Order: sequence, then structure tokens, then C-alpha cells
Amino acid sequence: MKAIEHRTTHTFDESLEAIKGAILKAGMTIFAEIDHAEAARQHGIAMLETRVLIYGNPVAGTPVMIGTPLAALDLPLRILVRELPGDRSAIAYHPIAGMFETMGVKGADAARFDAAQGKVAEAVGVFRIPAEFPE
Repeated sequence: MKAIEHRTTHTFDESLEAIKGAILKAGMTIFAEIDHAEAARQHGIAMLETRVLIYGNPVAGTPVMIGTPLAALDLPLRILVRELPGDRSAIAYHPIAGMFETMGVKGADAARFDAAQGKVAEAVGVFRIPAEFPE
């Protein structure tokens, strides 16, 4: 599955806060925040700021997991926020609807998850660049 990456003109901190705000405003929960850069620093490795937010809404996700248990491998949703050189940032995520449909999740139910991901991404006023775009 190819990731969708959006580059922004915002700083890492601005993008991270906008994404968190959009998740909460949409009535979803942030279940975890993984700070890859901090983990790297703890092992003496330099890394630009890189966080993964794990988020979702149990009311929407639980019925999908009950009906299609393998969906639990990909829920809750995840979004990457990373720092780019030049005081910019990028966000990335795997679009989930197509994968859910191949598992047997109904099209309309699967599409709701892509819509939620897109709404969160829009929070930072992004423009889409293919994930394989060079730095």
C-alpha cells in the first residue's frame, strides 16, 4: 500500500498541533503518540522530529473490527508528522479504504475511514506530493 504524503509550509510543531486539534475536533481520540526522534536521541542517534499519532473513534472502529476481525491490525488509524529541512514539515498516512474493501468491509463503511483521514490532513492546509518524492 502506497503512503500518501502531504508537504506543508508549516513548522513541525505547528503541523503537529493542527493535526492533534483536528483529531479532537472530529470527536476522535488520540490513543498514543510515538516519538521516534526522542527514541533515537536516547540511543545517540540524530533524527529530525518524527511522530506517529495513533487515533480513532471506538464507536466507528469497533463495529468494523467485529465484522472483519483482521481490520484490527490497521485500527486505530495512524498519521506520521515529520520535520523537513528548512523549518517545514510533512504528514503521511496509508489510505485505508481500499485495504478494508479487500478484507470485506463494505464500500461505504470503508470510505468513511478515508474521509476521516482526509479531514485530519486538511487541518494543516497541505498539498499532496507522492510519497516517493525525493527530499
